[in-house]
Amino acid sequence: MAVSTQPLISVIVPVYNVERYLDQCVESLIGQTYERLEIILVDDGSTDSSGEQCNAWANRDNRIRAVRQCNAGLAAARNTGLDLAKGEYIGFVDSDDYVLPDMFGTLLHNLQESDADLSIISYERENPDGSTYCNAFPDKKIVMTSQEAFAYVNQHGYFYVTAWDKLAKKELFDNLRYPLDAVYAEDSPVTYQLLDKADRIVYDSTPLYRYRMSENSQSHGITDKFAQSTGAMLDLVRTKYPHVEAYAAYGHLESIVGTCNRIMLAHQRKQWAQFERYARTELRELLPMVERKGIIGKSQLLQWKLLATSPTLYGMMYALYKRRHPEIASH
Repeated sequence: MAVSTQPLISVIVPVYNVERYLDQCVESLIGQTYERLEIILVDDGSTDSSGEQCNAWANRDNRIRAVRQCNAGLAAARNTGLDLAKGEYIGFVDSDDYVLPDMFGTLLHNLQESDADLSIISYERENPDGSTYCNAFPDKKIVMTSQEAFAYVNQHGYFYVTAWDKLAKKELFDNLRYPLDAVYAEDSPVTYQLLDKADRIVYDSTPLYRYRMSENSQSHGITDKFAQSTGAMLDLVRTKYPHVEAYAAYGHLESIVGTCNRIMLAHQRKQWAQFERYARTELRELLPMVERKGIIGKSQLLQWKLLATSPTLYGMMYALYKRRHPEIASH
């Protein structure tokens, strides 16, 4: 098939102070085996040389467009890219990450082969010490409905609410943009809406995206935004997909417990007392349904029950666990 007859994929890359990693990111995009790409580099007011690098890349490859805006955050940069995108399909790549050569070709092939609206791939985490990690179940290729997708996204070993492991038909973004008030977890509300709007979704567990863990990747401030997002997701599932409510409840509880963990590690229980009360209420209400469905392990179940009944004791035990296992994320 001639390149000109292939559909155009718009790849949106928000850029902010990533001069160390940007070249590798862009090189991985121009080296894609699927060549009909529109690569939109959105410089979100960088104060290092990232903006100059974006312009240099745009001068080297006519598929690259470099735009600059005043610093407004990741969500605003993604929205700028969406407003400019001319492709039939939309993908995102974070500028401190990179992708393997077949990523967008595989995403598009799977989407077309499955007659899907949304295609999802897996990723491998690259740690600061050079080690890599992927927790996706291997050799999985699943074509699913929205209802099934809400079950999978709330289980470990499948896909996540991130923006950058997906390829979507452009029309899924009609009247849909990233929330500007979200400093953290801005991906999740949009991903949940994409899963709801898509008639058919395909997931491939091949890890073709490389997510770079920097030293401060887990240093987000405490926020209840993700818990709010998963709460809205649970309400949506209850209304439209009640058969998978238990999975949505599990995902919601996991986000709540993760927030509680960060609060306790920061010794801010007093400041977040209202959230802790909310967490205990949600755990007492939803955990029995999750337990009956059999989608939670015994150890995790006991931990969450302890948080619901005695957060002080839970906090002491969690702090001890983190001292012994500092490498484990706080979720």
